[in-house]
Amino acid sequence: MTDLNQAVKNLQELLAQHESVQAFQAVEAKVKAQPDLNHLAHDMKAYQQEAVLYEKLEKNRAADQSGQAADRLNQELSDLPLVQDYRVKMQDASDLLQYVTKTLEEKINKGLANGKR
Repeated sequence: MTDLNQAVKNLQELLAQHESVQAFQAVEAKVKAQPDLNHLAHDMKAYQQEAVLYEKLEKNRAADQSGQAADRLNQELSDLPLVQDYRVKMQDASDLLQYVTKTLEEKINKGLANGKR
């Protein structure tokens, strides 16, 4: 295994052990265990897709109705405490990954600017 591959593996292990990633994974498992939530999310996406299709076909009334149905389902999902917790924890994990990515990018660019490989 190359040094780079080993470094990537170590980083993956560290990230998997990080509190925010573990918290997200725990709440994600709870969400996946709720078939009603998955059904609501699926229906919302279907209404959103219908709205886009109807707009392209210039069927404004049907597009509005599908859009309103999608908005109602989105609001229903947004009001659920589990979904709120999921979104917060997902944002925390995402922030961590963005920080790590930005830091790596800066170090790589600095190394390249200094002529290192």
